[in-house]
Amino acid sequence: MRVNGLDWSIIVGYFALTLLLAWWKGRGKQASTGSYFFAQKTLPWWVMGAAYVTAGMNTEQLVGMNGVAYTVGLPLVNWLYTTVLFVYSALIFIFFPVYLRNNIVTVPHYLGLRFDHRSENVFSLILLASYIFVNLAVVFYGGAKFLEVILGGSLFFWLIVLAIISGLVVVYGGMSSMVYASVLQFVLIFGAGLLLFVLAYLKLPNGWSDVVDHAPCGFHLFKPTDYPEIPWHAFVLTVLNLQLFYCCINQALVQRGFGGRTEWDVRMAIILAGFAVFFRPFVEVFPGMMARALAMTGHAQFAVGVTEGVSGSKMDLDSVLPNLVNNLIRPGFIGLMVVGILSSVMSTISALLNSISTLFTLDVYKKWIRPKASEKELVQVGVAATVVLMLFGVLYSPLIEHLGGIFKYFQTFAAYVAVPVATVYLFGLFWRRATPAAALAVMLGGIPLGLVIHWTIPMICSEPTIAQYNLNNQFIEAGICQFFCAILFVIISLATTPRPAEETVAYQWHWKYLWLPPGEPKRKFFASVPFWWTVFVLFYVFLVLYLW
Repeated sequence: MRVNGLDWSIIVGYFALTLLLAWWKGRGKQASTGSYFFAQKTLPWWVMGAAYVTAGMNTEQLVGMNGVAYTVGLPLVNWLYTTVLFVYSALIFIFFPVYLRNNIVTVPHYLGLRFDHRSENVFSLILLASYIFVNLAVVFYGGAKFLEVILGGSLFFWLIVLAIISGLVVVYGGMSSMVYASVLQFVLIFGAGLLLFVLAYLKLPNGWSDVVDHAPCGFHLFKPTDYPEIPWHAFVLTVLNLQLFYCCINQALVQRGFGGRTEWDVRMAIILAGFAVFFRPFVEVFPGMMARALAMTGHAQFAVGVTEGVSGSKMDLDSVLPNLVNNLIRPGFIGLMVVGILSSVMSTISALLNSISTLFTLDVYKKWIRPKASEKELVQVGVAATVVLMLFGVLYSPLIEHLGGIFKYFQTFAAYVAVPVATVYLFGLFWRRATPAAALAVMLGGIPLGLVIHWTIPMICSEPTIAQYNLNNQFIEAGICQFFCAILFVIISLATTPRPAEETVAYQWHWKYLWLPPGEPKRKFFASVPFWWTVFVLFYVFLVLYLW
């Protein structure tokens, strides 16, 4: 093991600082659900922006995407640069205005207000299951896997450590401690990632040209429709389901905005997070591509071989990032790198534990078990739910090693969940005629429909057609599923009765949501949301065209 005493001191110090911050910011915040789960009306824009970024940078991105980047290359950057324009703009001007102005505190709550409690309850159960079995399990496994390769010890040991530390942060500190810890984690994550990028660059004999020369299938964002891994139309189709769900309907992320001081703070937080996306490939994608260039030029020795395809060895792909650290970082500095990666792991685990306990407490316990529970009792239930989740994460996470690896496991299961939810949300926001019966049918039938499409495509399409349009790609299947979900939604809506317009109009999008609500302070032009959103859009349009 290449870790020395200084490295261990840095790692232990990070854990101690995280717990100290949780204690400091969590004092007196367990008196009510509002302060414990949401930190209501207390968070400035820069804190929420950092929290939104770090909550979304989990080990599926850091460990999983860097592994896949070794074999796929630049197209992975599309998940960031291409989709951020659409989904972040939707979050700024569509989703958050509707959430905030209707006092929505959990994302299933919107479906209850727009349609009925049946859809809300189904979504609550789907969301809880996906968070527990997909999101939380992936982050636990990826973080423990990284620590196992770098620091030694067993996977199970590091799962226990992560569960205890992150659980204590959530149990005592609540939302307030997590979002302020995210500012520190924001700095550490990007600092560690950029350090690794620079060190890899310096070790390449010909600099960045080696990365370009050894990039799989060329150094371009978009690949043709027959590209087996991630073709260009996969991104077009997933913007309206997987990406929309992950960024705009994901309780673990959007809950960070429910504590904003003003709606201006919330919108500016997302713009800040949008600009931070520019740096994410330097942490999540380029290190994997540089690892490939280093291996191809003989300037790095990996502890395990890496296969040429995404469908190859899951262990190998998930070991790319930790093995790159082992090749580049000297003892005495490994602790700094580990702390940077740990920041992403801890922030996401804490965010998920908080969001899952929030959903269970408010959408399950309070509704179905104890409708008259006191504020103190609800907080206690949230704490108990967090403890149970910690134990489950430790026991279930190791199974991911046998289920396709981090990236494939996460994206496959997330796509099935995202399609029906995103479809119902889009119709609910933009079509007055959308009915509760249609919403319930799509929420219940969307996941089985996705499985049917997966099994049916090989039966009705020839192999050349499947290969030419990549119809067996999980993202293409998700787009096809959404098309049929939309048809089903329209047919059932036209055949059933919608709720009275006066009951649902507040939960449908309106042009007035483009502007801040009346009564918010007037700000100068250079501090306005439209100005910074325009800069944000122009920046990414230029960037995508440059990398096309």
